[in-house]
Amino acid sequence: MRMTELSERSGVPIPTIRYYIREGILPAGRLTSPNQATYDETHVHRLTLIRAMVEVGEMPIAAVAKLFDHLQSKSADEYVTLGLVQYALADTSAAEAAAPDDEALVEVGDLLDRLDWQVREQHPSRAALAAAVRSLRRLGHGDVVDLLERYAAAAHELAEAEVGLVMRRDDLDGRAEAVVTIGVLGDAMLAAVRRLAQEDVATRILKEPKELRPSTPVKPGLRGARR
Repeated sequence: MRMTELSERSGVPIPTIRYYIREGILPAGRLTSPNQATYDETHVHRLTLIRAMVEVGEMPIAAVAKLFDHLQSKSADEYVTLGLVQYALADTSAAEAAAPDDEALVEVGDLLDRLDWQVREQHPSRAALAAAVRSLRRLGHGDVVDLLERYAAAAHELAEAEVGLVMRRDDLDGRAEAVVTIGVLGDAMLAAVRRLAQEDVATRILKEPKELRPSTPVKPGLRGARR
């Protein structure tokens, strides 16, 4: 297909497609003349993935480019490759600013030790979590930090299902793309569902007479069963 059809099929404007090609995040088409190229279904798929990352996941183009660099320069070690892809999805700004003896970073390390999670020291999400913990404590919301182990339990249960889906893909390319889609679109789904659940719980509590309102958090499933 020509670029015009590629634009129509993907919903991405031609100038944007050309920009993606210049940035190296979309492979160039097959040249048929000095000024003409053809494209195929792999280009449509890649553009769909890029749009999801940029529009839904709100990833900067530089981060998308870095991610595709990892996808194109795969290591023979699948663990290393998938790790690099996942790390490319993480916010590295907190990791770059964190001191090794930072109190919140030590707290995160202690949590991972208690949970017996096998997580590498260089994982950027250690510092990202520490930054969130530090900010919550400074704002006087240490009770939110107290929920951390409950967050961890829910996250680990999800991770078991997510990694299971990744490993069902037939090859490394498919698994790497699954890491990307779960990391970007899975995060978006989780955030949206969490906010919907929060509204449900808040609505049920606030619509009850004050004397019937629970003094402790509503347990999942119990209040929803009442009619």
